[in-house]
Amino acid sequence: MKLINTFTTAIIGATLISGIAVAQQDDKKFDGAYVGAEIGVDWLRFNDSATTNLGITDNSERGFYYGGVLGFRTQYDNGLVLGLEGTFGDQDTNFVAPGGTLSTDNEWSASLILGQAFGDDGNNLIYGKAGYASLRGEFTPTTGAIINDNDGGWRFGVGYERALSKSISLRTGVDYTTYGNGLTQWQGKAGLLFKF
Repeated sequence: MKLINTFTTAIIGATLISGIAVAQQDDKKFDGAYVGAEIGVDWLRFNDSATTNLGITDNSERGFYYGGVLGFRTQYDNGLVLGLEGTFGDQDTNFVAPGGTLSTDNEWSASLILGQAFGDDGNNLIYGKAGYASLRGEFTPTTGAIINDNDGGWRFGVGYERALSKSISLRTGVDYTTYGNGLTQWQGKAGLLFKF
């Protein structure tokens, strides 16, 4: 009988402990895998030397950005958040050049995320990121075939995220990317994320 009581007590204790652990894990709004969508404004700019070399008449263009995001984060008990995130997006930005048009097509990026959750409910996150981005462009000449080109560079960003529930959050942020050939990019984005 004593063995049965001990066994029953152990089962009840293990159940309570696992329940507490799950409850603590559920309090971490920025922990686990997530997927989402982003929209925003995209601003591409060539520096003066690149403008001269390429013969571009206007060295900066703004466009509309839309894309998707996929990532995984780990949130520690002190609120520190570490993660890895990938994005894929599209924008239509065109530069007029001699003999045709230089336009952007799509881009992808992979970045490390470092953030801090805060607030009484732990529903707020400020974060920074650093990573690599690749931009695909096309030169469409007035005559002849389209020429494709890919430029890669370093991306840095900052942002704020607010958890609306255990699995849904809204965020906003700014990214800066420096590509080759004198091309730089600013993006202001807003996104809706779903944790799973």
